[in-house]
Amino acid sequence: MTSRLERLKAAYGQTNERNADDRNPNSKYYPFWDMKVGQRTVVRFIADLNTQNPHGFMVEKVTHKLTINGELKTIACPSMYGEECPICTLAQKYYKAEDKINGKKYYKQRQNMAQVLIVEDPLPPDAQGETHVGKVRTITINYQIRNLIKEAFMSEDEPLENDPDDIENGYDFIIKKTEAGGYATYVVGTKFMSKSRSLTAAEILAINEGAVDLATLLPKNPGRDKVAALLNAELTGGSTDDQFAPQPAPTPSASRTQAPQPTKQSVPITDDDDADDGMAEMLEIIKRRREAAAS
Repeated sequence: MTSRLERLKAAYGQTNERNADDRNPNSKYYPFWDMKVGQRTVVRFIADLNTQNPHGFMVEKVTHKLTINGELKTIACPSMYGEECPICTLAQKYYKAEDKINGKKYYKQRQNMAQVLIVEDPLPPDAQGETHVGKVRTITINYQIRNLIKEAFMSEDEPLENDPDDIENGYDFIIKKTEAGGYATYVVGTKFMSKSRSLTAAEILAINEGAVDLATLLPKNPGRDKVAALLNAELTGGSTDDQFAPQPAPTPSASRTQAPQPTKQSVPITDDDDADDGMAEMLEIIKRRREAAAS
């Protein structure tokens, strides 16, 4: 068991946005959700080139949704870069005012991303017969898959003995698509392989050529001032241009919400907060394993 084994934390909210290029076998993204029900893909997680990433082979993207001039926009959350976020501030104010509807509307959305080597690809090949097999791709991890990965790391009955992304002793990961209640689900059959596997020379070459610093998958920091201007445009129905002057974070307007004045000091837990359940416990486990490995 190595110290890097303790570097995982998976937290994600699946996005419904899809790019037509994602279906191209030469695309850097892998749309595993396009599998048919009952099919599976097998991937191998690849370590972040940034060795300081505590999540090992994943990175978290945090965004907000705003409607400006009738157009829905995805806004990068400044909190990803250690800055105050006016939209997060507004969400907290709504929650404290017991307005859960608006609180959830403006609350941050999390999405986990990872880079993987495609081992098995059930998707149809392109016109030239080419598939994603043997290539490095980026995938998004929804909350179901994230929780399964977390459970694998925290399991006491069947603990992982090696880093999942280790070249010689890592584990392939199965993502299987099933259906429940008419909706796609990935709970049944999605798991790490029980036996480790050494990568082939061709797979190692593909990883060396295709692996990236996961920070490059994140959007650029828009900055607090720009985000505040965008939020102000959303709330007032105004517009924005390329000149973003500093603005204070907006506060809930009585004309926009009928929420009562805050009566509680704590902010209610939302579905997005639930995505962090177990994080502290997992990080503590990581800390203990690192200390044991170093001794």
